[in-house]
Amino acid sequence: MLTELFSTLLVADGGAPAGGMGTQFLILIPLFGLMYFLIIRPQKNRQKQIQEMLNSLKVGDKVMTNGGAIGVITRVSEQIVRVSFGERLEIDFVRSAIANVITDENSLKEAAENK
Repeated sequence: MLTELFSTLLVADGGAPAGGMGTQFLILIPLFGLMYFLIIRPQKNRQKQIQEMLNSLKVGDKVMTNGGAIGVITRVSEQIVRVSFGERLEIDFVRSAIANVITDENSLKEAAENK
């Protein structure tokens, strides 16, 4: 679409498009760069933050699971996290099932909004 616009502008000026296919590919390079900075880079940063949060889980952290359940971590192993949801209910989750670590009520609201 963008190449058609440039071609139309060049024809309106009376000149023929120079370069043919090479010019079309040169136009795509800035578009790929823009896509990288608007889409790919922020996603990589978000994945890095999530991985850091999962690696820093420790016993006593208040967490929210991907399903929205809120509990306290009672045991942490390499891949499994045991979360307590009361006095007699403990459930094992894989680390990736933990959505957020909750530090106060404000972060609880933010976590619910981001979900």
